[in-house]
Amino acid sequence: MDSNLPTVSIGLPVFNGEDYLEAALESLLAQTYTNFEIVLCDNASSDRTAEICQTYAAKDARIRYYRNDHNIGAAENFDRVFQLSRGKYFKWAAHDDLCKPTFLERCIEVLDRDLSVVLCTSEAGRIDWAGNEQPPKADSPRPIDAWEVAERFEAIVLKTFWSYEIFGLIRSSALKKLNLRRSNYGSDRVILAELSLQGRLVHVPEMLFFRRFHLKQSTCMQSAKERQQWHSGNRKRSIWERGSVGFMQAVFQADLTPAERVQCMGVVLRYLTKAGNWRYFLPKHFRQTKKLTLTQMPAQSIASKG
Repeated sequence: MDSNLPTVSIGLPVFNGEDYLEAALESLLAQTYTNFEIVLCDNASSDRTAEICQTYAAKDARIRYYRNDHNIGAAENFDRVFQLSRGKYFKWAAHDDLCKPTFLERCIEVLDRDLSVVLCTSEAGRIDWAGNEQPPKADSPRPIDAWEVAERFEAIVLKTFWSYEIFGLIRSSALKKLNLRRSNYGSDRVILAELSLQGRLVHVPEMLFFRRFHLKQSTCMQSAKERQQWHSGNRKRSIWERGSVGFMQAVFQADLTPAERVQCMGVVLRYLTKAGNWRYFLPKHFRQTKKLTLTQMPAQSIASKG
């Protein structure tokens, strides 16, 4: 490996992030581990984002700034920062989140020491729009660091909602094996599931990462259509671009033993039957008819479906 290349690449995709971008960059530049680069990719922002990026890139040679000619959607922009990265380890960073100074240092210690780990992160805290700490919102403890492949896979597929681990430090060699260009909203969980088939996902028992919650983030958009537009831009999504399909593809493409593949496919089948996820493969008319039929049933009948 070229000794002039950074050990860590931090990919920061951003669109209209003027409110929080400077704070995010300051928290990354304050890391105690310093052999890193920051890849900024501006998704054709219309606010002060470009000005902020250019100012920081001029101040610190570790920052490389790129700007898309048009909005390509969040998913493709997230993929682009990784494709432009050069480090042995990679971290996605959101323009509105914060990391404590020892985040990289503590995660690198784990990855350097244990080759069975493909992703390392810390416990996740929560801050509001003004940066004030709030009670955490996080998944319950799950065995994502288990030695058994199917146990890790199940923990991501069936027991993960927040998916904060996507902002952890990841082996670039593991990410290169994945299909990152998924256009379905929530594809971060599919990426985590794919990574869980390659190795263990480990938490450092310290709160070094803080997810910001505010009214401008995608989760606060009013409709699924808006969220999908934010995620994919103008790109149309096919019926096959769904989390369940991504989980199945991951199982078939991963380097697993026959027994592990069968166990993991069992997890996908449980996911499909959970909360009627299989219905999303039906034509839209039949999905709506099914929903209408259920809502018109007497309350006792609905409860009996249990």
